[in-house]
Amino acid sequence: MLMVFIVEEKYTSRGFILQFHFLGTSAGSPTVERNVTALGFMPRGRKNWWLFDCGEGTQQRLLRSSLSLPKLNKIFITHMHGDHCYGLFGLLTSRGLMSGGEEAVHIFGPKGIKEMIKTVLKLSYVNLSAPLTFTEFDEAGDLFEDDEFIVSNVRLSHDVPSWGYVVKEKDRPGSFDSAKAIRDGIKPGPIYSKLKNAEMVTLEDGREVNGADYVGETQKGRVALIGGDNDRPQLFGDALKGAAVMIHEATHTEEAMAGLSFRSRHSTAKRVAEVAEENQVKNLVLTHFSPRFITKKRKGMKCVDEIEDEAKEFFHQDLHMARDYDVYELDRESKLKLIDSRYRKDHKSLNK
Repeated sequence: MLMVFIVEEKYTSRGFILQFHFLGTSAGSPTVERNVTALGFMPRGRKNWWLFDCGEGTQQRLLRSSLSLPKLNKIFITHMHGDHCYGLFGLLTSRGLMSGGEEAVHIFGPKGIKEMIKTVLKLSYVNLSAPLTFTEFDEAGDLFEDDEFIVSNVRLSHDVPSWGYVVKEKDRPGSFDSAKAIRDGIKPGPIYSKLKNAEMVTLEDGREVNGADYVGETQKGRVALIGGDNDRPQLFGDALKGAAVMIHEATHTEEAMAGLSFRSRHSTAKRVAEVAEENQVKNLVLTHFSPRFITKKRKGMKCVDEIEDEAKEFFHQDLHMARDYDVYELDRESKLKLIDSRYRKDHKSLNK
């Protein structure tokens, strides 16, 4: 299962507003209504965004989104199945033809991702203007860190080596109480920056004050879990505890799984919902639905509503079913809200 989501965040003293853009929500192959997995992540207020998985046709989905391809600077691939990575070659080639597309792109993924990309680009005579850098892995650990986030990987369970990503927002210092400082006779100025850092400061009148007395409680960073194809959601381990959002495949229902003539190394809605409920995950977004499940109910055919109904039995927090072009916003208090849905708008207009 693969999904693409974009996290956009609006930075304030309390952190970013995170936005997730779902570019593809189908498992294995596309349908009329759903493309294969891709998810954009972009802290709103930043100029660059990240992509998680890149199924075939992802660049077409981007054309109908608010994401700018030249501003993409990091790509995280969960595993090497085609519905999660075959879109890379066209996307990188198109990006290289655009103004601004000469900026570097860093690609993270399982061992083999570099060879695959380099080989296809070489054999198709593509010379990118943008340098590509790679971080390949075959074990879990921290992969990337900047001023705001730490990204690590988790080994999952699938037919091939498959990985999940944990995006951890760094803790933030509490808000500075300038009103209290003024009441205590501390005038605004450069000294405030020291107080905000909880430093000991000597004032002009000789008083010593502790900056910690003027700073509120540390604000814990939010955690977003992004799963690749995986039949054991509990493998996210301790990262599950109280996670702000978990985005995970729910390819089947229990009934559909039992009716298969082969072993599917994917999750059911029940399986994911039980793990999320047990670990008090605040928001669960299901995606990567089997093409056997159509979007709109039709007699004699399975519908995505069945996956949702099964999940609701076992997960009692905020549950969401991702559709292509959905944009979700996660606020500082970890409330997840659907803020845009091109599919739902198009679907409504078609049925007027």
